[in-house]
Amino acid sequence: MTPRNRNTPPRNTPPRNTPANTKSGFVVKELCFSYAQKTLFENLTVSIKEGEFCSVVGPNGAGKSTFIKLLARLLEPSAGEIIFRDRPLSFYRRKELAQRIAYVPQESYFALDFTVIETVLQGRHPYLKPLERYHSSDYAMARSALDRLQISKLAEKGINNISSGERQLAVIARSIVQHPSVILLDEPLNHLDLSHQQQVLTMLLELNREGVGVVLVAHDLNYAALVSERMLVFSEGKLVEDGRPETLLRADIVQRHWGVKPLEGRHPESGKPQIFLPIS
Repeated sequence: MTPRNRNTPPRNTPPRNTPANTKSGFVVKELCFSYAQKTLFENLTVSIKEGEFCSVVGPNGAGKSTFIKLLARLLEPSAGEIIFRDRPLSFYRRKELAQRIAYVPQESYFALDFTVIETVLQGRHPYLKPLERYHSSDYAMARSALDRLQISKLAEKGINNISSGERQLAVIARSIVQHPSVILLDEPLNHLDLSHQQQVLTMLLELNREGVGVVLVAHDLNYAALVSERMLVFSEGKLVEDGRPETLLRADIVQRHWGVKPLEGRHPESGKPQIFLPIS
């Protein structure tokens, strides 16, 4: 087998900040979705621009996780459609879609005890031909992602023999080596300590500056306000608010949708809005 030159971006992966990145990101049109007898979305219409950093927030059961699973095509709508980069999402082959969209779930489970480096390398599968082996450049990408998340020391450990937080970091590293145009993350800060939370949020901002779109499901409204340029607020399967954190992170809006009236403030470094729960 003749190795190909892998020092340039993989085939079908447009370089950052090229005309290909001027296409629209996601366009959701009159989308409907139900679980058994429960209707979660009905005629949902919303767009997310290419390269946008968008946080999806809302109370428990609002439909946040379901929404990004629909964007990742892990779930299929019962009606309506999702357009991604000017093509219906359903028109993409799975391998082609995996070259463009990375998805990080809340929890990851592995039936086989891959090593951490093997787990991260799985992000290169969409670029391999059948029976093609990983190239040295694939290993270099995987090790670079581990370095970026400061978990290189875990490379040869079993993925099921590390903590849930470390496993989450490995899954995030796997998404990086996919070289996606957008990364969808469902509460990625779960199980992470403060230093790793800061590290992941900083990395997402860096990826976004490099041209990667980010759609982040978050429970922590303060984190969402610090990193995102736009917030989508869901409640009971409906999109109830859509705007910049500066306009949405207000006591009246939080009380309306979460049932708690917080104190308002500003981040001392960035000046961005923050909220604080009154505890007496």
